[in-house]
Amino acid sequence: MTGQQTKQPSESVMKAGRGLLSITASKLYFILAGYAVALTLPRLLGTPEAFGLYSATVSSISVINNVMNVATIQTVSKRISENLEQASTTLREGLRLQLLVGGVLGGTFFFAAPILAKNLLLDPLMVPYFRVVSIVLFSNALYATLVGSLNGRQLFQRQAALDMTYTTLRSTCILGAAALGLGVLGALSGLSCSVLILLVISLYVVGIGRPSNRLVWKRWLALMAPLWLYHLSINLILLIDMLVLKRTVAAIALAAGETPAIAADIASRYAGFYKAAQTFAFVPYQLLLPVTFIVFPMVSKTISDDDIVSTRNTIREAMRFSLLACLAIASPIAGAASGVMRLAYPVEYLAGSGALSVLTLGIACFALFVISATLLSGAGHPTAAAVIGIFSLCIVVTGNVSLLYLAGIGDQTLVAVATGTTMGTSFALVVSAYAVYRYLGATIALASLCRGLLAALAGFLTAYIVPSNTRLFSLAALVAGGLVYLAALFVLREIRQSDIEMIKRLARKT
Repeated sequence: MTGQQTKQPSESVMKAGRGLLSITASKLYFILAGYAVALTLPRLLGTPEAFGLYSATVSSISVINNVMNVATIQTVSKRISENLEQASTTLREGLRLQLLVGGVLGGTFFFAAPILAKNLLLDPLMVPYFRVVSIVLFSNALYATLVGSLNGRQLFQRQAALDMTYTTLRSTCILGAAALGLGVLGALSGLSCSVLILLVISLYVVGIGRPSNRLVWKRWLALMAPLWLYHLSINLILLIDMLVLKRTVAAIALAAGETPAIAADIASRYAGFYKAAQTFAFVPYQLLLPVTFIVFPMVSKTISDDDIVSTRNTIREAMRFSLLACLAIASPIAGAASGVMRLAYPVEYLAGSGALSVLTLGIACFALFVISATLLSGAGHPTAAAVIGIFSLCIVVTGNVSLLYLAGIGDQTLVAVATGTTMGTSFALVVSAYAVYRYLGATIALASLCRGLLAALAGFLTAYIVPSNTRLFSLAALVAGGLVYLAALFVLREIRQSDIEMIKRLARKT
């Protein structure tokens, strides 16, 4: 087929592409800033134990915070995208609802801090930490509503601008407080302050909408409840291993005769090492997260318009892009895991390199599961996504606990946790991909899947074989693995000239 005969992409596709590039840019900025925090904070806090305390606290609050954020954004986005004429009143309804939700969650987290710290994680030192970050829940409940309004109106550039503002505030406040010598409590206080400032800015930018005659609670809750269930399950899958590790290692140490203080300290140390591994293992998921913000309103709209052809085309392209992008990052990181840790952290953090290699593959499966689950939710099947998530979560927790007690406290402790998580995420990916095909009649082409996996294997083996005993060699291993992966995609003809031309057109129009 000649270039003149090539079908030009529709304006809706181009608009979605420009939105994807904008939000992807903001997420890339978030990832880079997150690295600045994750790589600098351990040095500012001084010890793996302090970094572990910070990480366990943030993981605890993130479980609820992430659920609330994404479920709220998607609920508000879906309601607004289905009736743009009522966008202003829908925004006001959402703010009223989230004012209550945020108040209840933040207050509960504040007053339940002693139970969470002493009984759940076996570490009384964490009580003030939990109380400081409770403000994050209240502030983000309202902020997520404002972002959902922008997303539903497809104002992706404004959404990206707010995201980048938050990233800047968050990184500056956390690192600034730690640099002043305020320790873990100061760093967590910086996090809370950044969210409060962001809320004030976003209220000014987006507004509070127009008053509505009444708030239809049933309609909001009917849509939001399954999303909460689904996102609770996926965030627990993503973050529960840190909490299981913190508690289980402490319990094992107590059973071995250690004092409660020493047991908590040992657990915090392992949590610090594991968080270092998570920082890089999460990269595939973080890079693919922008796709969910674009795909959800698009699939929701095509379903409401009864446009089956557009729905299936969107699904195929989203799954193909997600697979190739995810493997591009995961394969070299998994192959050069020890080199990645050597590049980023003091030598003692090399203890987490084995866990990084395993966990990167697990989080790659998780990232692709989230794309599949987002497609299901956008097409009106959030309950199916939630059920898959719940079963996968059970596998993760069972695997984490069982393998931790089997491995005990030693060299294999962190690998055991990572393996349990990977078992659950692999199950989630397989079942969710089947559910997308069953409910929506579309999935990634088998040929694309096979070519992507072959290229990933080539990238992994290259990164693994290249020596990584110095920082320079470690960087070379990562680059070599990534380049071999891309070269393999071209050789296997999975990336074609049409893909490159599409990217160029999107870049010119952004």
